[in-house]
Amino acid sequence: MGAVLIGYGETSVGEAVGCGYEALNMWATREALSDTGLEPDDIDGLIASAPFRSERFPLPRLIEHLGLAPLQFAELTGLGGASHVNSIKRATAAVETGRAETVLVVAADALSSEVGPSTVIESLAESVGTFEDPANIVPSLYAHVANWHIDTFGTTRKQLAEVASIAYEHASMQRPDRVHETETKSADEILDSPMISTPLTADQCALISDGGAAFIVTTEANAERLDRESRGNSERPPVRLVGFGAQHTHDHLTQMPTFGETGAVKAGQQAMTEADVTHDEIDLLEIYDCFTITVLRIVEDLGFCELGDGGSLIESGDLRLSGKWPLNTHGGALAQAHPGMPSGIFHITETIRQLQGRAEATQVEDASTALVHGNGGVFSTQAVAVLERGDTRD
Repeated sequence: MGAVLIGYGETSVGEAVGCGYEALNMWATREALSDTGLEPDDIDGLIASAPFRSERFPLPRLIEHLGLAPLQFAELTGLGGASHVNSIKRATAAVETGRAETVLVVAADALSSEVGPSTVIESLAESVGTFEDPANIVPSLYAHVANWHIDTFGTTRKQLAEVASIAYEHASMQRPDRVHETETKSADEILDSPMISTPLTADQCALISDGGAAFIVTTEANAERLDRESRGNSERPPVRLVGFGAQHTHDHLTQMPTFGETGAVKAGQQAMTEADVTHDEIDLLEIYDCFTITVLRIVEDLGFCELGDGGSLIESGDLRLSGKWPLNTHGGALAQAHPGMPSGIFHITETIRQLQGRAEATQVEDASTALVHGNGGVFSTQAVAVLERGDTRD
């Protein structure tokens, strides 16, 4: 039984004072149900993200709030920014094996207004391991990799900043309620923002936002039925997972086998081989972008350029909307939104939007194949999915 992604929902993002974890998850769920023409009773599977705040048994609490009980399949993700790409595979497998017929994948949190930036930063500092104390906060760990890249390959700070400039440009083209940042910024302006951990300035680090999103995976038969009943001759094809790969290599950065190869190498090869696509056949890239160096390293390890050439690729313009591989067309975690754990789900909802031809000002012409990537920890977990518009191989 084939499984497809049929639609999505998103909350407004930025600072949603008064909307906590449960309310934002409910908001995203309502939007996804409305988008797909489904009712809560149609959902029999759930994959969700735990709140940033510490809480016992968050999943039963969320199921109750969402009004989805009873469910026959439910689980929490725990792979950080790789969670939601992994959830595509988990949800698809649940449908294909009959564990569930229709799975809601939802992730939302109030990182800005409920948790607060100071608590977020303190938690990020506490998460640094004992033997990594000189790097006193997570951005410092990513800065190590950035400095290694600069020293080894001559990558410039401006090339790194250009990653964020692309994100701000694409975010500025979205509807205002869909993005945290609405103005463009040049690479020089990115470099002028406050220094967080050399060479990463504030604008090269993910935002601290409220918000969330959801998407729905169901059977091909259900997708066809909904198309007939709700949308007639819809120009909204389902989206198929045609390739997936994942690699889990370490927790602490000191245990990373080498800065010169992340798990994205093998995860990307697995996904693209399974999908039977070449790099030239990829129409857009959705790369998890907690920091600018993350994007630069991952496009290298996914084979869109050679190791060491990431700066040149970014500078070439190929990752802008008019380029060969438009990058993070929604603005990503750097400029669209970063509500903590849920951040990566926006890369997926944007991919669905693009492949269904609903991306408005940032629509990639004739987009039919997309690569979406997730990064958890400090390059610790890498997940890669190749998604296709449902009618691509008919």
